[in-house]
Amino acid sequence: METLNDSQTTNITSSDHRGLFSVSPYTTVEIVLIILVAGSLSLITVIGNILVMLSIKVNRNLQTVNNYFLFSLACADLIIGICSMNLYTVYIVIGYWPLGAVVCDLWLAVDYVVSNASVMNLLIISFDRFFCVTKPLSYPARRSTKMAGLMIAAAWVLSFILWAPAILFWQFVVGKRTVPPDECYIQFFSNPAVTFGTAIAAFYLPVAIMIYLYWRISKASRSRMRKDSRKTSGTSLAEAPSNSQEEGCENNCEKTKQAEDEAGDEKERDMLQQQNGSGNYMEEKVDSTPEIVHPSTSKDPEAPSSSRKSSSGGKNKTQPSSPQNSAIDRQSMVAWTLLLVTKRAVSERVVAKWKSRGNSSRERKVTRTIMAILVAFVATWTPYNVMVLINTFCLVCIPNSLWTIGYWLCYINSTVNPACYALCNATFKNTFKHLLLCQYKNIRGR
Repeated sequence: METLNDSQTTNITSSDHRGLFSVSPYTTVEIVLIILVAGSLSLITVIGNILVMLSIKVNRNLQTVNNYFLFSLACADLIIGICSMNLYTVYIVIGYWPLGAVVCDLWLAVDYVVSNASVMNLLIISFDRFFCVTKPLSYPARRSTKMAGLMIAAAWVLSFILWAPAILFWQFVVGKRTVPPDECYIQFFSNPAVTFGTAIAAFYLPVAIMIYLYWRISKASRSRMRKDSRKTSGTSLAEAPSNSQEEGCENNCEKTKQAEDEAGDEKERDMLQQQNGSGNYMEEKVDSTPEIVHPSTSKDPEAPSSSRKSSSGGKNKTQPSSPQNSAIDRQSMVAWTLLLVTKRAVSERVVAKWKSRGNSSRERKVTRTIMAILVAFVATWTPYNVMVLINTFCLVCIPNSLWTIGYWLCYINSTVNPACYALCNATFKNTFKHLLLCQYKNIRGR
Protein backbone atom coordinates (compact mmCIF):
# COMPACT_ATOMS: atom_id res chain seq x y z
CA MET A 1 0.00 0.00 0.00
CA GLU A 2 1.08 3.59 -0.56
CA THR A 3 0.09 6.84 1.25
CA LEU A 4 -1.07 10.41 0.56
CA ASN A 5 0.42 13.65 1.92
CA ASP A 6 -1.39 16.73 0.66
CA SER A 7 -3.85 19.47 1.58
CA GLN A 8 -7.12 20.54 0.11
CA THR A 9 -5.76 23.99 -0.56
CA THR A 10 -2.30 23.06 -1.92
CA ASN A 11 -0.91 20.87 -4.64
CA ILE A 12 0.13 17.34 -3.86
CA THR A 13 3.74 17.41 -2.63
CA SER A 14 4.15 13.69 -2.04
CA SER A 15 3.04 10.50 -3.74
CA ASP A 16 2.67 8.69 -0.41
CA HIS A 17 -1.10 8.78 -0.17
CA ARG A 18 -3.09 8.57 3.07
CA GLY A 19 -5.83 11.09 2.33
CA LEU A 20 -4.48 13.60 4.88
CA PHE A 21 -5.93 17.09 5.28
CA SER A 22 -4.47 19.88 7.45
CA VAL A 23 -8.00 20.51 8.76
CA SER A 24 -10.79 17.95 8.79
CA PRO A 25 -12.95 18.48 5.69
CA TYR A 26 -15.93 16.66 7.18
CA THR A 27 -18.97 17.94 9.05
CA THR A 28 -19.97 16.50 12.39
CA VAL A 29 -22.61 14.27 10.81
CA GLU A 30 -20.10 12.99 8.25
CA ILE A 31 -17.54 12.30 10.98
CA VAL A 32 -20.09 10.26 12.97
CA LEU A 33 -21.06 8.33 9.82
CA ILE A 34 -17.41 7.65 8.93
CA ILE A 35 -16.68 6.41 12.46
CA LEU A 36 -19.72 4.10 12.41
CA VAL A 37 -18.90 2.64 9.00
CA ALA A 38 -15.18 2.30 9.67
CA GLY A 39 -15.80 0.86 13.12
CA SER A 40 -18.25 -1.68 11.73
CA LEU A 41 -15.81 -2.75 9.02
CA SER A 42 -13.04 -3.09 11.59
CA LEU A 43 -15.25 -5.18 13.89
CA ILE A 44 -16.41 -7.45 11.05
CA THR A 45 -12.80 -7.90 9.91
CA VAL A 46 -11.63 -8.84 13.39
CA ILE A 47 -14.52 -11.26 14.06
CA GLY A 48 -14.32 -12.86 10.61
CA ASN A 49 -10.60 -13.57 10.76
CA ILE A 50 -10.75 -14.80 14.35
CA LEU A 51 -13.44 -17.24 13.18
CA VAL A 52 -11.13 -18.44 10.41
CA MET A 53 -8.27 -19.03 12.83
CA LEU A 54 -10.49 -20.75 15.41
CA SER A 55 -12.11 -22.94 12.74
CA ILE A 56 -8.75 -24.26 11.58
CA LYS A 57 -7.70 -24.75 15.21
CA VAL A 58 -10.75 -26.68 16.45
CA ASN A 59 -11.83 -28.59 13.32
CA ARG A 60 -9.23 -31.18 12.38
CA ASN A 61 -10.84 -31.60 8.97
CA LEU A 62 -9.61 -28.08 8.19
CA GLN A 63 -6.04 -28.74 9.34
CA THR A 64 -4.52 -29.15 5.90
CA VAL A 65 -1.43 -27.61 4.34
CA ASN A 66 -3.53 -25.34 2.16
CA ASN A 67 -5.51 -24.07 5.15
CA TYR A 68 -2.31 -23.33 7.07
CA PHE A 69 -1.55 -20.79 4.35
CA LEU A 70 -5.05 -19.37 4.83
CA PHE A 71 -4.37 -19.22 8.59
CA SER A 72 -1.32 -17.06 7.93
CA LEU A 73 -3.36 -14.83 5.63
CA ALA A 74 -6.03 -14.50 8.32
CA CYS A 75 -3.36 -13.40 10.84
CA ALA A 76 -2.33 -10.59 8.48
CA ASP A 77 -5.96 -9.56 7.92
CA LEU A 78 -6.60 -9.59 11.68
CA ILE A 79 -3.72 -7.17 12.31
CA ILE A 80 -5.09 -4.87 9.60
CA GLY A 81 -8.55 -4.96 11.22
CA ILE A 82 -7.22 -4.20 14.69
CA CYS A 83 -4.47 -1.68 13.96
CA SER A 84 -4.43 -0.26 10.45
CA MET A 85 -8.13 0.44 9.94
CA ASN A 86 -8.64 2.25 13.23
CA LEU A 87 -5.53 4.44 13.06
CA TYR A 88 -6.29 5.37 9.47
CA THR A 89 -9.82 6.35 10.47
CA VAL A 90 -8.46 8.65 13.19
CA TYR A 91 -6.04 10.14 10.65
CA ILE A 92 -8.61 11.06 8.00
CA VAL A 93 -11.31 12.20 10.44
CA ILE A 94 -9.12 14.55 12.46
CA GLY A 95 -7.24 15.79 9.40
CA TYR A 96 -3.76 15.53 10.91
CA TRP A 97 -1.60 12.95 12.69
CA PRO A 98 -2.00 13.40 16.46
CA LEU A 99 0.18 10.56 17.82
CA GLY A 100 3.74 11.70 17.08
CA ALA A 101 6.59 10.50 14.87
CA VAL A 102 7.38 7.24 16.69
CA VAL A 103 3.82 5.88 16.56
CA CYS A 104 3.58 7.07 12.95
CA ASP A 105 6.64 5.06 11.89
CA LEU A 106 5.53 2.01 13.84
CA TRP A 107 2.08 2.15 12.25
CA LEU A 108 3.54 2.49 8.76
CA ALA A 109 5.98 -0.38 9.39
CA VAL A 110 3.22 -2.69 10.64
CA ASP A 111 0.87 -1.68 7.83
CA TYR A 112 3.36 -2.27 5.04
CA VAL A 113 4.87 -5.45 6.49
CA VAL A 114 1.42 -7.02 6.98
CA SER A 115 0.20 -5.93 3.54
CA ASN A 116 3.30 -7.35 1.87
CA ALA A 117 2.95 -10.57 3.89
CA SER A 118 -0.61 -10.92 2.55
CA VAL A 119 0.66 -10.69 -1.02
CA MET A 120 3.45 -13.17 -0.27
CA ASN A 121 0.95 -15.63 1.22
CA LEU A 122 -1.21 -15.37 -1.90
CA LEU A 123 1.86 -16.09 -4.02
CA ILE A 124 2.69 -19.14 -1.90
CA ILE A 125 -0.87 -20.44 -2.22
CA SER A 126 -0.76 -19.95 -6.00
CA PHE A 127 2.55 -21.80 -6.35
CA ASP A 128 1.25 -24.58 -4.09
CA ARG A 129 -1.79 -25.10 -6.32
CA PHE A 130 0.39 -24.95 -9.41
CA PHE A 131 2.79 -27.66 -8.21
CA CYS A 132 -0.08 -29.84 -6.97
CA VAL A 133 -1.50 -29.88 -10.49
CA THR A 134 1.67 -29.98 -12.59
CA LYS A 135 3.81 -32.25 -10.35
CA PRO A 136 1.28 -34.68 -8.84
CA LEU A 137 3.80 -37.47 -8.22
CA SER A 138 6.84 -35.67 -6.80
CA TYR A 139 5.44 -32.56 -5.08
CA PRO A 140 2.97 -34.16 -2.59
CA ALA A 141 5.83 -36.18 -1.08
CA ARG A 142 7.55 -32.93 -0.07
CA ARG A 143 4.34 -31.07 0.81
CA SER A 144 4.36 -31.35 4.60
CA THR A 145 3.32 -29.25 7.57
CA LYS A 146 6.96 -28.45 8.27
CA MET A 147 7.49 -27.21 4.72
CA ALA A 148 4.35 -25.06 4.97
CA GLY A 149 5.59 -23.55 8.23
CA LEU A 150 8.97 -22.70 6.70
CA MET A 151 7.32 -21.05 3.68
CA ILE A 152 4.99 -19.00 5.88
CA ALA A 153 7.87 -17.91 8.13
CA ALA A 154 9.90 -16.94 5.06
CA ALA A 155 7.03 -14.78 3.76
CA TRP A 156 6.78 -12.85 7.03
CA VAL A 157 10.53 -12.49 7.57
CA LEU A 158 11.11 -11.32 4.00
CA SER A 159 8.28 -8.78 4.29
CA PHE A 160 9.75 -7.46 7.54
CA ILE A 161 13.24 -7.15 6.07
CA LEU A 162 11.99 -5.34 2.97
CA TRP A 163 9.90 -2.71 4.74
CA ALA A 164 10.53 -2.28 8.46
CA PRO A 165 14.21 -1.14 8.43
CA ALA A 166 13.64 1.30 5.55
CA ILE A 167 10.56 2.87 7.19
CA LEU A 168 12.01 3.08 10.70
CA PHE A 169 15.59 4.13 9.95
CA TRP A 170 15.52 6.05 6.67
CA GLN A 171 15.60 9.39 8.51
CA PHE A 172 18.84 8.33 10.18
CA VAL A 173 20.35 7.23 6.87
CA VAL A 174 19.75 10.62 5.21
CA GLY A 175 20.52 12.54 8.40
CA LYS A 176 17.18 14.19 9.14
CA ARG A 177 13.40 13.66 9.24
CA THR A 178 11.56 15.57 6.54
CA VAL A 179 8.04 14.44 7.50
CA PRO A 180 6.18 17.26 9.32
CA PRO A 181 5.10 16.50 12.92
CA ASP A 182 1.37 16.60 12.08
CA GLU A 183 1.69 14.32 9.05
CA CYS A 184 2.40 10.60 8.64
CA TYR A 185 3.86 9.10 5.48
CA ILE A 186 6.95 7.18 4.42
CA GLN A 187 9.80 9.61 3.94
CA PHE A 188 11.40 7.96 0.91
CA PHE A 189 8.03 7.99 -0.91
CA SER A 190 8.24 11.72 -1.51
CA ASN A 191 9.46 10.88 -5.04
CA PRO A 192 6.61 9.68 -7.33
CA ALA A 193 9.06 7.50 -9.29
CA VAL A 194 9.88 5.56 -6.11
CA THR A 195 6.20 5.06 -5.40
CA PHE A 196 5.67 3.85 -8.96
CA GLY A 197 8.52 1.33 -8.61
CA THR A 198 7.21 -0.05 -5.34
CA ALA A 199 3.71 -0.39 -6.82
CA ILE A 200 5.14 -2.45 -9.68
CA ALA A 201 7.13 -4.68 -7.33
CA ALA A 202 4.49 -5.01 -4.59
CA PHE A 203 1.32 -5.35 -6.69
CA TYR A 204 1.60 -5.59 -10.47
CA LEU A 205 4.37 -8.19 -10.60
CA PRO A 206 2.75 -10.55 -8.02
CA VAL A 207 -0.63 -10.21 -9.74
CA ALA A 208 0.92 -11.02 -13.12
CA ILE A 209 2.60 -14.12 -11.65
CA MET A 210 -0.65 -15.29 -10.00
CA ILE A 211 -2.65 -14.83 -13.20
CA TYR A 212 -0.06 -16.80 -15.18
CA LEU A 213 0.00 -19.62 -12.61
CA TYR A 214 -3.78 -19.96 -12.60
CA TRP A 215 -3.86 -19.91 -16.36
CA ARG A 216 -1.45 -22.86 -16.29
CA ILE A 217 -3.53 -24.56 -13.58
CA SER A 218 -6.71 -24.15 -15.61
CA LYS A 219 -5.01 -25.47 -18.73
CA ALA A 220 -3.59 -28.51 -16.90
CA SER A 221 -6.95 -29.23 -15.24
CA ARG A 222 -8.82 -29.19 -18.55
CA SER A 223 -6.20 -31.47 -20.09
CA ARG A 224 -6.49 -33.92 -17.19
CA MET A 225 -10.28 -33.93 -17.39
CA ARG A 226 -10.16 -34.78 -21.08
CA LYS A 227 -7.63 -37.54 -20.40
CA ASP A 228 -9.72 -39.00 -17.56
CA SER A 229 -12.82 -38.84 -19.75
CA ARG A 230 -11.09 -40.84 -22.48
CA LYS A 231 -9.79 -43.36 -19.95
CA THR A 232 -13.23 -43.80 -18.41
CA SER A 233 -14.93 -44.30 -21.75
CA GLY A 234 -12.31 -46.82 -22.89
CA THR A 235 -11.83 -48.73 -19.64
CA SER A 236 -12.73 -52.40 -19.42
CA LEU A 237 -14.27 -54.04 -16.39
CA ALA A 238 -10.89 -55.17 -15.10
CA GLU A 239 -9.35 -51.70 -15.35
CA ALA A 240 -10.23 -48.71 -13.20
CA PRO A 241 -9.55 -45.12 -14.30
CA SER A 242 -6.44 -43.71 -12.64
CA ASN A 243 -6.68 -40.62 -10.50
CA SER A 244 -3.15 -40.03 -9.30
CA GLN A 245 -3.27 -36.38 -10.36
CA GLU A 246 -3.62 -34.09 -7.34
CA GLU A 247 -4.57 -37.06 -5.16
CA GLY A 248 -1.61 -36.58 -2.84
CA CYS A 249 -2.20 -32.86 -2.16
CA GLU A 250 -5.57 -33.02 -0.44
CA ASN A 251 -6.16 -36.45 1.10
CA ASN A 252 -8.29 -35.84 4.17
CA CYS A 253 -11.68 -36.90 2.83
CA GLU A 254 -13.33 -39.43 5.12
CA LYS A 255 -15.17 -41.23 2.34
CA THR A 256 -12.01 -41.68 0.35
CA LYS A 257 -10.25 -43.09 3.40
CA GLN A 258 -13.08 -45.55 4.00
CA ALA A 259 -12.99 -46.67 0.39
CA GLU A 260 -9.23 -47.16 0.55
CA ASP A 261 -9.56 -49.17 3.78
CA GLU A 262 -12.20 -51.41 2.26
CA ALA A 263 -10.11 -51.94 -0.86
CA GLY A 264 -7.08 -52.72 1.33
CA ASP A 265 -9.06 -55.25 3.39
CA GLU A 266 -10.24 -56.99 0.25
CA LYS A 267 -6.70 -57.24 -1.09
CA GLU A 268 -5.48 -58.66 2.23
CA ARG A 269 -8.20 -61.33 2.16
CA ASP A 270 -7.29 -62.26 -1.40
CA MET A 271 -3.60 -62.58 -0.52
CA LEU A 272 -4.43 -64.71 2.53
CA GLN A 273 -6.62 -66.98 0.47
CA GLN A 274 -3.90 -67.39 -2.14
CA GLN A 275 -1.37 -68.30 0.57
CA ASN A 276 -3.71 -70.88 2.16
CA GLY A 277 -4.75 -72.29 -1.16
CA SER A 278 -7.68 -71.20 -3.27
CA GLY A 279 -9.29 -74.63 -3.49
CA ASN A 280 -11.15 -74.46 -0.19
CA TYR A 281 -12.24 -70.91 -0.92
CA MET A 282 -13.59 -71.88 -4.29
CA GLU A 283 -15.36 -74.92 -2.89
CA GLU A 284 -17.03 -72.82 -0.21
CA LYS A 285 -18.20 -70.37 -2.84
CA VAL A 286 -19.50 -73.17 -5.01
CA ASP A 287 -21.27 -74.73 -2.04
CA SER A 288 -22.87 -71.40 -1.20
CA THR A 289 -24.32 -71.11 -4.70
CA PRO A 290 -25.85 -74.50 -5.48
CA GLU A 291 -28.03 -73.04 -8.18
CA ILE A 292 -25.01 -72.80 -10.47
CA VAL A 293 -24.34 -76.57 -10.28
CA HIS A 294 -26.36 -78.88 -12.49
CA PRO A 295 -29.05 -80.77 -10.54
CA SER A 296 -27.64 -84.12 -11.63
CA THR A 297 -24.23 -83.45 -10.03
CA SER A 298 -23.32 -83.74 -6.38
CA LYS A 299 -21.99 -80.96 -4.20
CA ASP A 300 -18.67 -82.75 -3.83
CA PRO A 301 -18.22 -85.02 -6.84
CA GLU A 302 -14.79 -86.29 -5.73
CA ALA A 303 -15.89 -87.43 -2.25
CA PRO A 304 -16.67 -91.20 -2.17
CA SER A 305 -19.52 -90.69 0.28
CA SER A 306 -21.44 -88.39 -2.03
CA SER A 307 -24.87 -89.85 -2.70
CA ARG A 308 -28.30 -88.85 -3.72
CA LYS A 309 -31.76 -90.27 -3.15
CA SER A 310 -33.28 -91.85 -6.21
CA SER A 311 -36.67 -90.72 -7.28
CA SER A 312 -38.07 -94.24 -7.37
CA GLY A 313 -36.88 -96.16 -4.33
CA GLY A 314 -35.67 -93.43 -2.02
CA LYS A 315 -32.52 -95.53 -1.28
CA ASN A 316 -29.04 -93.99 -1.22
CA LYS A 317 -27.09 -94.92 -4.29
CA THR A 318 -23.65 -93.86 -5.31
CA GLN A 319 -23.81 -91.64 -8.39
CA PRO A 320 -21.05 -92.66 -10.80
CA SER A 321 -19.27 -89.79 -12.46
CA SER A 322 -19.71 -89.50 -16.19
CA PRO A 323 -17.98 -87.36 -18.83
CA GLN A 324 -21.12 -85.26 -19.06
CA ASN A 325 -21.12 -84.56 -15.27
CA SER A 326 -17.42 -83.71 -15.27
CA ALA A 327 -17.93 -81.26 -18.12
CA ILE A 328 -20.81 -79.62 -16.25
CA ASP A 329 -18.66 -79.34 -13.11
CA ARG A 330 -15.88 -77.68 -15.06
CA GLN A 331 -18.34 -75.29 -16.63
CA SER A 332 -19.73 -74.44 -13.20
CA MET A 333 -16.27 -73.71 -11.82
CA VAL A 334 -15.40 -71.57 -14.84
CA ALA A 335 -18.68 -69.68 -14.48
CA TRP A 336 -18.06 -69.10 -10.79
CA THR A 337 -14.48 -67.94 -11.39
CA LEU A 338 -15.69 -65.55 -14.07
CA LEU A 339 -18.33 -64.26 -11.66
CA LEU A 340 -15.70 -63.62 -8.98
CA VAL A 341 -13.38 -61.82 -11.40
CA THR A 342 -16.23 -59.68 -12.71
CA LYS A 343 -17.44 -58.86 -9.20
CA ARG A 344 -13.95 -57.86 -8.10
CA ALA A 345 -13.41 -55.70 -11.19
CA VAL A 346 -16.72 -53.93 -10.68
CA SER A 347 -15.91 -53.39 -6.99
CA GLU A 348 -12.50 -51.92 -7.79
CA ARG A 349 -14.03 -49.68 -10.42
CA VAL A 350 -16.67 -48.42 -7.99
CA VAL A 351 -14.01 -47.69 -5.37
CA ALA A 352 -11.90 -45.88 -7.97
CA LYS A 353 -14.88 -43.79 -9.07
CA TRP A 354 -15.69 -43.05 -5.44
CA LYS A 355 -12.13 -41.89 -4.79
CA SER A 356 -12.07 -39.91 -8.02
CA ARG A 357 -15.36 -38.19 -7.20
CA GLY A 358 -14.20 -37.35 -3.66
CA ASN A 359 -10.83 -36.02 -4.81
CA SER A 360 -12.34 -34.02 -7.65
CA SER A 361 -14.93 -32.44 -5.35
CA ARG A 362 -12.31 -31.59 -2.74
CA GLU A 363 -9.91 -30.11 -5.29
CA ARG A 364 -12.73 -28.05 -6.82
CA LYS A 365 -13.54 -26.60 -3.38
CA VAL A 366 -9.91 -25.70 -2.74
CA THR A 367 -9.43 -24.15 -6.17
CA ARG A 368 -12.75 -22.27 -5.95
CA THR A 369 -11.80 -20.80 -2.55
CA ILE A 370 -8.39 -19.66 -3.73
CA MET A 371 -9.77 -18.20 -6.95
CA ALA A 372 -12.31 -16.20 -4.92
CA ILE A 373 -9.51 -14.86 -2.71
CA LEU A 374 -7.44 -13.82 -5.73
CA VAL A 375 -10.38 -12.16 -7.46
CA ALA A 376 -11.19 -10.24 -4.26
CA PHE A 377 -7.55 -9.18 -3.93
CA VAL A 378 -7.31 -7.90 -7.50
CA ALA A 379 -10.70 -6.15 -7.33
CA THR A 380 -9.94 -4.30 -4.08
CA TRP A 381 -6.29 -3.41 -4.70
CA THR A 382 -6.42 -2.43 -8.39
CA PRO A 383 -8.21 0.98 -8.07
CA TYR A 384 -5.64 2.34 -5.64
CA ASN A 385 -2.63 1.07 -7.62
CA VAL A 386 -4.06 2.49 -10.85
CA MET A 387 -4.25 5.88 -9.12
CA VAL A 388 -0.61 5.47 -8.09
CA LEU A 389 0.36 5.08 -11.74
CA ILE A 390 -1.68 8.11 -12.74
CA ASN A 391 -0.18 10.15 -9.92
CA THR A 392 3.31 9.42 -11.23
CA PHE A 393 2.58 11.49 -14.35
CA CYS A 394 -0.06 13.90 -13.00
CA LEU A 395 0.21 14.99 -9.37
CA VAL A 396 -3.11 16.88 -9.25
CA CYS A 397 -5.31 14.52 -11.28
CA ILE A 398 -6.64 12.41 -8.38
CA PRO A 399 -9.05 14.06 -5.86
CA ASN A 400 -8.48 13.47 -2.16
CA SER A 401 -11.77 11.61 -1.79
CA LEU A 402 -10.71 9.06 -4.42
CA TRP A 403 -7.41 8.47 -2.61
CA THR A 404 -9.30 7.79 0.61
CA ILE A 405 -11.78 5.42 -1.06
CA GLY A 406 -9.01 3.59 -2.93
CA TYR A 407 -6.93 3.09 0.19
CA TRP A 408 -9.95 1.89 2.17
CA LEU A 409 -10.68 -0.64 -0.55
CA CYS A 410 -7.27 -2.18 0.11
CA TYR A 411 -8.25 -2.55 3.75
CA ILE A 412 -11.66 -3.97 2.86
CA ASN A 413 -9.90 -6.90 1.21
CA SER A 414 -9.15 -8.12 4.74
CA THR A 415 -12.89 -7.97 5.49
CA VAL A 416 -13.87 -9.88 2.36
CA ASN A 417 -11.46 -12.83 2.68
CA PRO A 418 -13.33 -14.68 5.50
CA ALA A 419 -16.53 -14.38 3.46
CA CYS A 420 -14.72 -16.02 0.53
CA TYR A 421 -13.83 -18.99 2.72
CA ALA A 422 -17.41 -19.40 3.95
CA LEU A 423 -19.07 -18.99 0.54
CA CYS A 424 -16.74 -21.41 -1.27
CA ASN A 425 -16.14 -24.05 1.40
CA ALA A 426 -19.03 -25.73 3.21
CA THR A 427 -16.75 -26.99 6.01
CA PHE A 428 -15.65 -23.46 6.85
CA LYS A 429 -19.24 -22.25 6.65
CA ASN A 430 -20.60 -24.92 9.01
CA THR A 431 -17.73 -24.41 11.46
CA PHE A 432 -18.34 -20.65 11.48
CA LYS A 433 -22.01 -21.26 12.25
CA HIS A 434 -21.30 -23.67 15.10
CA LEU A 435 -18.73 -21.31 16.64
CA LEU A 436 -21.08 -18.33 16.46
CA LEU A 437 -23.90 -20.39 18.02
CA CYS A 438 -21.52 -21.89 20.61
CA GLN A 439 -22.38 -25.38 19.35
CA TYR A 440 -18.91 -26.79 19.94
CA LYS A 441 -20.09 -30.42 20.07
CA ASN A 442 -21.32 -30.16 16.48
CA ILE A 443 -17.88 -29.26 15.13
CA ARG A 444 -16.70 -32.34 13.33
CA GLY A 445 -13.18 -33.64 13.48
CA ARG A 446 -11.44 -36.71 12.19
